[in-house]
Amino acid sequence: MSTNKGFAQHPHEIFSEWYRATTPGQALKRLEFHYLSSGLKLTYNQITLQVGCPGDMPPLEGCPAGISCLVTTGPKTAHRAPAPVIAAPNEIPFGAQSIDVIYIVHVLEFSGDPYWILKECERILKPQGELHVIALNPWNPKNLPRCIPLLLKKTEISLITPSRLIAWLRSLHLETSLVAGFSLTPECCLPNSGSLLNRSRARLATAYAVRAIKRRQRLIPATPCWSSIPELIGGGCSIETAFLALDEEAPQA
Repeated sequence: MSTNKGFAQHPHEIFSEWYRATTPGQALKRLEFHYLSSGLKLTYNQITLQVGCPGDMPPLEGCPAGISCLVTTGPKTAHRAPAPVIAAPNEIPFGAQSIDVIYIVHVLEFSGDPYWILKECERILKPQGELHVIALNPWNPKNLPRCIPLLLKKTEISLITPSRLIAWLRSLHLETSLVAGFSLTPECCLPNSGSLLNRSRARLATAYAVRAIKRRQRLIPATPCWSSIPELIGGGCSIETAFLALDEEAPQA
């Protein structure tokens, strides 16, 4: 990995160099790409958004090193590739409930306010839409210092634990689960399923994947109609009728 720029680089640029040019970085990239390509089902006319950050598409003209911003890919036009869109993390330039699937791959660790990014993604996500987040895992004390020693010295990076990320997403009323971890020793994808040992290995891997689904919200009645639910009282009658029958059967004093 080239380090001649030193600390003048944005932390995500350091990570991107490691991700593309080093053996462990390429291994992690392969695992994550295989997870995304094999586990996600794309449908006809689906609108997909990938959120990035500085270093994803060098050079970023007009974006000084260290600025907090997003690099997204806009919709395709006729005979042209998707155009990059640069925006502030709290102002993703898409309408509410307009995106089917959102990918956030190694972005939150390098943002000054990752919760705002998640909040914006929830806003633009369609009902039943999916948000997929891949992030480095601070619960893996072995691989990260060896693989990305320069990156971990940066004050601008803030690694997020799986439990914290899940708590953020659930606070936005998204149905959330830890899907898998990505291990470099050995190189493998670890599903968060099966025995306690297997789940623990997934939670302690070098990186992890979280999936969140925006479920349709059901309307809650203003007043609960308890008396109209005969299942609450045996005999198939309403609550009022049941209590009336009990009173009639009570012995007279």
